[in-house]
Amino acid sequence: MTNQSIIINNIVNQAFIQSQIQRSKDFSTPLCAVKFFHPKEGAKFQHIFSFIYSYLNFTPIIYESGNSYLLFIHESKIHTVVSTLKNMFTSIKIKYGVVIENVGVTNFDDEDTSASLMERVHRFLLKSKLSPTNHIYYGTRYFDYSHNGDFENISHIFMQEPTLNVYGFYKEIPLSNQVEVVESKMGYAKVRSPKEYIPFMKRQEYVYLEHRMIPDILRADVMHIDYHNSLVELSNFKFLDNSPVHRKNIRVTPHRPIQASLEYDNEIYIEGLIADISKNSILFTTQLNKIEEIQVKGLHTKTFTLEFHVEDMENQVRNLQMKAMIYKVFGNQIVLNIYPSLEAQNFIMEYITMCQNLLLLEIKGAA
Repeated sequence: MTNQSIIINNIVNQAFIQSQIQRSKDFSTPLCAVKFFHPKEGAKFQHIFSFIYSYLNFTPIIYESGNSYLLFIHESKIHTVVSTLKNMFTSIKIKYGVVIENVGVTNFDDEDTSASLMERVHRFLLKSKLSPTNHIYYGTRYFDYSHNGDFENISHIFMQEPTLNVYGFYKEIPLSNQVEVVESKMGYAKVRSPKEYIPFMKRQEYVYLEHRMIPDILRADVMHIDYHNSLVELSNFKFLDNSPVHRKNIRVTPHRPIQASLEYDNEIYIEGLIADISKNSILFTTQLNKIEEIQVKGLHTKTFTLEFHVEDMENQVRNLQMKAMIYKVFGNQIVLNIYPSLEAQNFIMEYITMCQNLLLLEIKGAA
């Protein structure tokens, strides 16, 4: 490679990295950076990279220098990405007999620059080379997940910034509220909850916790409730690879049926019902043959136009229209990632809050 080629390659790579970060910012979706070393294995090299492309749904691979490569994986949290990579590299080992041992993974944080993100993923890659057990070394801006068995990391963050969002379920719908950590040590934490949320906490054996400095959901058992002081003791904290609660993505079932339509390039038009709704995604129920038609036509990777209505706090009906992409299909249901305008997003959040308040009133009345 000539010096000019290296310079051009670096410029193109930097432009690509910036575009990946900008996409994450524009759509408020998770982004993980992955850096790995690949041993050059002659004829197997092309086959392995072809396999990686297809396994990661044709995610671009960036060549840096020597034998190091970069990946940017969107709309997946760090634990999900690590789990996917473990399965992928195991498949490569079985299929091609090649072991990819050194991998660094981190997530993009709102305070990151491209330089800080690249520095961190490179540092984690180097740590993977030094670690006898963590071949995939992963972490965040605030702490390394390779140490997630050590509660001191969690406790330090709780006491540094004591505000948490806590989630539980009522009729399969997550209800959330903010709590404040007042004590955290020896594997347990004591939190102060709003009084109106205590009757709901009373019904929970365990809850899910969301913290600004932790990009994945925690699960914790509810050990004891001090009703007089509105204090709840939590213990047995665990990081979850998968969780029914999405960060900043409260999901509720509509209190009344919501009709919706899905359209693509004026060629396909599907009607159905919204089974549940969040700020960033929708569960859409329709006829099975319509979903099969989408898959047969190869439209499951395309961008659709979704249209539906919601009621505001004053029971006024508002029609909403937004772009949507299919995330997952199962049976006669589609999970759609939605990309509403700021105004539409605010209407959706108002509707979600209304549904939650109705449920909290129901719980209080039944207590």
